[in-house]
Amino acid sequence: MTKVVCHVVYGLNVGGLERVLINTVSRMPSTYQHLVVCLTSYSSSFASLLPSNAHVLSLSKKSGQDFGIYVKWWRLLKQFKPDVVHSYNLATLELQVVSALCGVKVRIHAEHGRDIYDPSGDNKKYQWLRRCVSPFIHTWVSVSTDLNDWLQSTVGLSKRKTKLIRNGVDTEVFVPKQIPRDKFVVGHVGRLSPIKNQKLLVEAFSIACNSNSQFAENAVLLIVGEGESRKELEQYIDSKKLGAKISLAGLQQNMPSTYKDFSVFVMSSIGEGIPMTLLEAMSSGVPAIVTNVGGMPEVVSRHEGIITPSRDATAMAEALLILFNSPEKREQLALAARKRIQTDFDESKMVSDYLSLYNQ
Repeated sequence: MTKVVCHVVYGLNVGGLERVLINTVSRMPSTYQHLVVCLTSYSSSFASLLPSNAHVLSLSKKSGQDFGIYVKWWRLLKQFKPDVVHSYNLATLELQVVSALCGVKVRIHAEHGRDIYDPSGDNKKYQWLRRCVSPFIHTWVSVSTDLNDWLQSTVGLSKRKTKLIRNGVDTEVFVPKQIPRDKFVVGHVGRLSPIKNQKLLVEAFSIACNSNSQFAENAVLLIVGEGESRKELEQYIDSKKLGAKISLAGLQQNMPSTYKDFSVFVMSSIGEGIPMTLLEAMSSGVPAIVTNVGGMPEVVSRHEGIITPSRDATAMAEALLILFNSPEKREQLALAARKRIQTDFDESKMVSDYLSLYNQ
């Protein structure tokens, strides 16, 4: 018997949450039909990555408060009659009230991370909103222990209504490749956004260059991604006179190949869930340097990389120099990073966990 699952996202463009959605849908049995509903817009090229049993449409939400979105959502539910509504992150949460009124049997809401407007989850208004909508949600999914604990202890949701499902990647697609020792590529992949704080990464790279002439001569920084912070980053890179050493590479189509060029992978975020790009890089045998925020310390220990304090460029620069000066340590961390992902973050378990929720 075919089940219809309706996924609700703010938009469908390149990003970690969206990649989790696409990967999960692509791995599910063909007996499931998927409808991906975007509040705003979607990228046709990104939507084309979905399998043939999935369809995408937009509610064309206006900026600011748009009460008409609830009417559109009601009509859509009446038309498609989904068995499951799976909403993602705060922007889509209130639609679950309408889903309940329409009699949708299974209602799941997933928290994948926080944005710059509430990086620590301390906003009382948003906590209150989650508590108010909680009676209309059957299961709250979080992708990290950090988020799961926050939902229970700070937001005040009951333990029985929350479930931890960590993100996973296909470890047969993201595989290691030997990197020449005379090449040191500092890699980063992510949306160019204040929450990702790529400016800190540029500052750390600059400090490392200024303190070590060998690093300055042999290291390059490759930042992959697009977003609203691009112009600011370009100006900051120019102010550091590092245009020849730092590349803003934009979006890349062949990410498995891109990761294979990295000597280290760095995440400088202010807030995170469990980034898909971090899992992909580690599965590709790349040691990681990450800030001590969100779910990243759940993935990276001293065996797989280096954890630095958030917003501390000097500490991140020191971590870069440690790995630059020790190829042997990089190789040791790379092997451990690959093993860590294979053991605890394989995509098949993530898909199985979501299927169990859809079938409740």
